[in-house]
Amino acid sequence: MRKLLLLALALGITTLTFGQIPNSTKTFEFVSQTLSPATVLLYSQDSQGGMKMRCTATAIEKIPKGYEFVTAAHCGCEDNVEKKTVSSERTYFYITRDEPKDKTFEKADVVGCGYRHAGDDFMILDVETANAFPVITLGKDPVLLEPIINVSSPLGLGKQVFLGSVSSPILDRPVLDNDINWTGAVLLQMFGIAGGSSGSSVICLDQQAICAFVVGGIGDNGSTVTALPVSRLVSLRKSLKGKTYKYWVKDADPTDFTGAK
Repeated sequence: MRKLLLLALALGITTLTFGQIPNSTKTFEFVSQTLSPATVLLYSQDSQGGMKMRCTATAIEKIPKGYEFVTAAHCGCEDNVEKKTVSSERTYFYITRDEPKDKTFEKADVVGCGYRHAGDDFMILDVETANAFPVITLGKDPVLLEPIINVSSPLGLGKQVFLGSVSSPILDRPVLDNDINWTGAVLLQMFGIAGGSSGSSVICLDQQAICAFVVGGIGDNGSTVTALPVSRLVSLRKSLKGKTYKYWVKDADPTDFTGAK
């Protein structure tokens, strides 16, 4: 695993704005010892018991019996645009470390969904587990040209390391399409990100903390990545914990839910 991470870091150097990794030894240790172990893959279970990979998630807080993870809302939440509510899909979710010697699946309970039509593309999960996960600190929103690093699983190929930079700290044009609202998102230049990377954390290397979360991409070149700033997650979590978030409906009645339109 150490050799694979080192190779990924070396190959990704050219994606950074200034062509090198700040304090590369420290960065390597952070990725291999903290970021990669804190990153998990999110799966759902179908009616036949099969497992389907959805997205990538990150441990952000230790809770009494386990950990809180965060990923993207479009990975397992549904907007009801008629009633302007959001609820989790009616399925079972699991997380896995997806390490070579650890393919264990652990049950993940959805404790909060953000309303995508309002730009809150976050899903919060609690996992009860005896296993230990590093917890990644929530930092500040990214700034222009800040070097970044990401661990995610594009196309279901397993965890990989990606490097890049912040090309725009805020998207000041209205970008609305069906159930997405990317107005005010962060734009990143980071090659290799694809389906399966959604919900993964973006680490600003100057902070060594989460500054954004991957939610999608724009254009056909595969390098312009859209991410939501971490401040938006902080605000959502505060509203959910204070029970003031008007969109979230826990345990919605499936007979009274139309799903995303």
